[in-house]
Amino acid sequence: MTIQVIEADEEHLGKIAELFHAAVHGAGEHYSQAERQAWSPELRSLEQWQTRLAPTKVWVALEDEAVLGFINLLPREQGEAEIDCLFTHPNAARRGIASSLYRSLEAEAREAGFKSLRVEASFYAKPFFEKQGFKVLSRNEHPRGGETLVNFSMTVALD
Repeated sequence: MTIQVIEADEEHLGKIAELFHAAVHGAGEHYSQAERQAWSPELRSLEQWQTRLAPTKVWVALEDEAVLGFINLLPREQGEAEIDCLFTHPNAARRGIASSLYRSLEAEAREAGFKSLRVEASFYAKPFFEKQGFKVLSRNEHPRGGETLVNFSMTVALD
């Protein structure tokens, strides 16, 4: 099957919510059950996702009608943008979905004139972003639900 990357619209919100929750709970290699539960204790509502994604441009990776991944671009201060989310469904790992999504986002960021991208990457996503040329700026700890979740602030210049 062919993976198609398109700009998301409101009809994709429910699948994005489900995919995010599944991806977090599929990250057992790097996060304990308690940490995954603190990160995504329940499926977030469509309204929560609509609010989070509203200031961003969102792409989804589709196979037929199934949403296998999503990524979004959040403009920040002049010249910089942030990748707010990059998640793929755990059943679709290692199929190039994250790379396809990232290429679409990076092309848009370059076209829009952004000079750099930032991301707060999970343990799971960190190696992917390093392969894209991102460098670690800091290791972060986020207390949530009685757990401490770790991620990494990373950046890449868009030359």
